[in-house]
Amino acid sequence: MKTAIILFLSVLLASVASAEVYRWEDADGMHFTDNYSSVPEKYREKDIAEAHVPSGHTTPRVGVGINRQYRPVANQEYKAAVHQANLEQHRRAAQAKKQQQIDTSNFQNTLQSLVKFIVIWIMLGISLFVIWICTIVDIARSEFITPSTKTVWMLLVLLLPLLGMVPYMILGSHQKCIQ
Repeated sequence: MKTAIILFLSVLLASVASAEVYRWEDADGMHFTDNYSSVPEKYREKDIAEAHVPSGHTTPRVGVGINRQYRPVANQEYKAAVHQANLEQHRRAAQAKKQQQIDTSNFQNTLQSLVKFIVIWIMLGISLFVIWICTIVDIARSEFITPSTKTVWMLLVLLLPLLGMVPYMILGSHQKCIQ
């Protein structure tokens, strides 16, 4: 008796649920979805407008093509969800575009800084090279008090350019012969 009452109440209290369900069959088999846009284009033409469900029967009618059950509340909820998803997608796209602009701006600033850095070092290198050549020419043209001093300064400047030039500029002028 308890079983009969429980069975009767469960049948009585069970609500009829409906939603849009699309079905199509292709070479890979039978496919089901609740999103019309995921149905391939060539199977959308076989759309059956609304499936008629006989009274007392809660399952959708099976037919060839696409079957759809209609539920207005679910349709409105679906449209609201799609609208919300589109808004979210547009927001993410705008955010990605903004981040890309920031990244591009950062890259351009970094590139400009790098170019400035390289130009400064190239100019410094060229200046030091010119000073080194002028120092070698000065040593070659000058007469020193002792001939070995000229050889020592020349070897020092040639072998250790920067370390040889600085002491020569400071000490070398005092070791030259006055003419």
